[in-house]
Amino acid sequence: MATKTFSSRADETSLAYADAMVRERFGMSFGQYCGSVLIDAIRQGAELPEPPRENAAERKAAALSKLKALASLPNDASVGHMTDDQIDDLIASRYA
Repeated sequence: MATKTFSSRADETSLAYADAMVRERFGMSFGQYCGSVLIDAIRQGAELPEPPRENAAERKAAALSKLKALASLPNDASVGHMTDDQIDDLIASRYA
């Protein structure tokens, strides 16, 4: 059977808690639990908890706020027409 590796990011404290609970109860790491018990349960049709739903209006407002902040930053369109050497000189001049 072919296998595939997967990974994810999680809050360090939350992951440590989940890992400790799974180790105590099943004698395996949380990663091993997800890669075997959880995947098998999913294949057998187990109910999964719903992920938290973010408010679409809040996400849109946050994205718009970030775009406005980026647009307000100083910029110089001439940089797009510079050669690599000119850009190197420009950067060097700011730290001289």
